[in-house]
Amino acid sequence: MSKRLRIAVYVLWGLLGLLALGWIYGVATGWDEIVSRPVRLAYIICDAGLVIPLGVVAGLGLRRGRTWAPALFALALGALLFDVAHGVFYLIWDNYFGIPLWLGFVLLAVLAGYVVFALKALWTEPAP
Repeated sequence: MSKRLRIAVYVLWGLLGLLALGWIYGVATGWDEIVSRPVRLAYIICDAGLVIPLGVVAGLGLRRGRTWAPALFALALGALLFDVAHGVFYLIWDNYFGIPLWLGFVLLAVLAGYVVFALKALWTEPAP
């Protein structure tokens, strides 16, 4: 695996770790609010049941040279981008943290830049 792809995998795992920590904090401090709003409950189910496991498995598969891993990694990147676009803007729109909406666009732009970097690293990698 190339150095750029290795970095992309580690960044993905770091982002997934932050996502998991955010949910752990959210569950510990506001479980009643999460279950009282169907959209927030759907986000935690999607993150814990799809986005995080998908990213971990895809990264492990790339590290082990599995043929199915590149497609799964691209899917994981898309799922994370979709998740952040919806989740972050939902939290900002409802003013959960007092963060201005423009900051959500900056976060999304940074994440989109990472996704482009990761996909480019993936596409320039020789097939396993």
